[in-house]
Amino acid sequence: MKIDVINGLLGSGKTTYMLNLLEQKDPGEKTVVLVNEFGEIGIDGDILSGHGASVVELPNGCICCTLTADLRTQVKEIAENFEPDRLLIEPTGIATIKNLLGILNSLSLEKYIEDIRVTLVIDAANLREIVAQNRAFVENQLKAAHVIAVNKCDRVDAGEISWITGFIRSINTAAGILLTIHGRVTSRETTQTGDLINEELFLPGVSEVPLKRYEQFSTSTGGIFDLEKLRDLFRKINHSTFGLVDRAKGVFRVAGDDWVRLDLASREVAESDVKKGLVLSKIIVIGTDLRKDLLKEEFGRCQL
Repeated sequence: MKIDVINGLLGSGKTTYMLNLLEQKDPGEKTVVLVNEFGEIGIDGDILSGHGASVVELPNGCICCTLTADLRTQVKEIAENFEPDRLLIEPTGIATIKNLLGILNSLSLEKYIEDIRVTLVIDAANLREIVAQNRAFVENQLKAAHVIAVNKCDRVDAGEISWITGFIRSINTAAGILLTIHGRVTSRETTQTGDLINEELFLPGVSEVPLKRYEQFSTSTGGIFDLEKLRDLFRKINHSTFGLVDRAKGVFRVAGDDWVRLDLASREVAESDVKKGLVLSKIIVIGTDLRKDLLKEEFGRCQL
């Protein structure tokens, strides 16, 4: 099977990008999606399911570190039980790509994998800030990518796009660069399908570590929620009421048996309808110094 790793930092738009990939895929191609969530529950799997692919979730940790053995076992089981033509892997936004590729390139998986391609989704509005925080980490992520999707291009001007593409080319001269809005391609510079990643692509002597030591709050529940109270909750999360939050998202059943999705990324809250009915309402909050007890209490008050 061929493997596509859709990599990217928290809130860069990986899930939305994958939704568009699934919408455009060859209907004759058998596809499985493996989703890794840092939280104890999964939300992205609910969003991605029902788009012509089987979805497998691997929540409660990062597949590049704490879930290493689980990932190896899961890929093997997917290959043997589903026999897909293609496996799409969406790692959590804190994953380190070098460790992940080390697992996929292990001898125990060699007979199942035909090719590996890495797509890196980056947030155009936040790239400068992330580079300033940990340039070596960003460069390692860029060097490992065959395709780089510069997402949220509608949030920056042409000058910033020019700087971003120039910065990418200073690190990786071969990758295809896609300019995307809401995960949809608006233009492309080049395209490339790559071979298995060689470790020489990474910066020598640099240990690839996440930008922060994250913690998470996640929970799921039945019942109906007050949409206005949910909106207020996400505003408070965005204003650091419950700690320094980098990412928050959830799917919620509201009045009228409708379902909505709320996303906090890049310091902005977005709201969208969920087209299908789900089973449980869920929320995940990822950040540092989280006030989990207060967050749990405020979340409970959002229920009718």
